[in-house]
This record gives sequence, C-alpha cells and structure tokens, in this order.
Amino acid sequence: MSLWEAIWRIGVPMIVVVGAAVAVALAFSEPPGRFSRPRGWQWAWVGLWLMTAGDAAFGDARSPFERAWKGATALLVAMAVIVAAWRHYRWRKRARLADGSPPLVDRPPRSAS
Repeated sequence: MSLWEAIWRIGVPMIVVVGAAVAVALAFSEPPGRFSRPRGWQWAWVGLWLMTAGDAAFGDARSPFERAWKGATALLVAMAVIVAAWRHYRWRKRARLADGSPPLVDRPPRSAS
C-alpha cells in the first residue's frame, strides 16, 4: 500500500471522526445562543448525517472499516446536533421567561369538570 493510499484509507476517516467528536465537544461547551449562527449551516449537518448514515447502513460494497467509521461519524453528528438544539431550546425558553413574555407554548386552561 502506498503512502497516499494509506492516508486516504486511514488518515481521512480519522480526521472526519475526530472532527465530529470536536463538534460534539463544542455542542456541550459553546454558549447556547450561538447555535443558530451562521444561518443555514444546519442543512449541511443534515446532509452529512444522511450521507454517512446511509453509507454505514446500506453500503454493501464498502469495507467493514469504512462502514464503521461512517457509522461513528453519523452517530457523533446526530448527537452534536441534538445536544446543540436542546441547549438552544432551553436557553430561549429561559430568556423568554426572564423577559416576562408569554411561554413558548400556550396551554388551554383545564376544565373544572
């Protein structure tokens, strides 16, 4: 195996998985108010997740190593997006309640019957 082949088969997957792990770490450590900036990047995460999850689940002609690193990347990306979205939702809810604005979801009053 040539050096270029080794880099392509082992180095690139390692960089992608480490990058996804960094995204998870940032989702936990970044302020929740920064989640929606810049606008539109969320679709890139969805595309990355769909490609890696699809290749991991349905990539019959792929090697087990490739399916494994793509599955790990899909899991880490999904976890990062879920954590960031949940933290952002809770942050917005707290900010709105602190302002005295009405809650995000208006619930109808309970009936007395």
